[in-house]
Amino acid sequence: MLSRVIALLLAVLTAVTALAFFASYLPSLPLGLWSIRESLGPATYDPVMAILIGVLLLAAFFSAEATKLDRSKEVALVSSLVALGAAGRLLFAAAPNISPVDWLTLCTGMVFGPLTGFSVGAATMLVSNFWLGQGPWTIYQMIGMGLLGVLGGVLHRWRSSIGAKAMGGIGFGWAFVYGTITSVFWVLFFASRVNWTGFAAYWVAGLPFYVLQGLGNAVLLYILGRRTLAIFERYRKRLIVTYEQITLIAEAEAHDV
Repeated sequence: MLSRVIALLLAVLTAVTALAFFASYLPSLPLGLWSIRESLGPATYDPVMAILIGVLLLAAFFSAEATKLDRSKEVALVSSLVALGAAGRLLFAAAPNISPVDWLTLCTGMVFGPLTGFSVGAATMLVSNFWLGQGPWTIYQMIGMGLLGVLGGVLHRWRSSIGAKAMGGIGFGWAFVYGTITSVFWVLFFASRVNWTGFAAYWVAGLPFYVLQGLGNAVLLYILGRRTLAIFERYRKRLIVTYEQITLIAEAEAHDV
């Protein structure tokens, strides 16, 4: 119960901080946030706020998940996957939009659920951007990749019946969804005027990159997707103690007495 209350408070704080950050881009609002951003300088204000929002967002998801998994083991799992994903993203930085982050995030969500999947996807983007560059884009990159983990969690029930071709297809299709998410936020943050024409122009300009990302996802998930799910499943069985197992242990101890 306490962890849920903490998660709710962190979620509210994250939302308020994010809204304040977005409001700082609007000089017409009488809140003074735009002047604070201008006085500190966008080069300082934007990365600091992006990191703060990212940390709060991850803390909220960890708190929400704490009642289901052993916290120390979950942190170790997420940390390992984030480190692997961030290293892979840096390794493929020279290849436009091609990285193993999508593969790891989707597989994590499919096995461990939407909260853990979101945490891995979002944290990977946050950590890797310490080398690739922090800014307003960090927030929508975290949201976009985190939602892939949520999609994996939605598919959790059918993970055993989803084949390699289907996983490759999901990865290819998600590249266009991710591109759409980043395009929306780019227009909101950086366009001089927010309209459908500007969004469409930016989305079309990014189409070759979405195709490259989709092809990279499709290849990785087709070759490694099912194998990754099998490895994660073995770890999950050691990580999660179900209510039924606890009941059997308690009954066995009662009979011994």
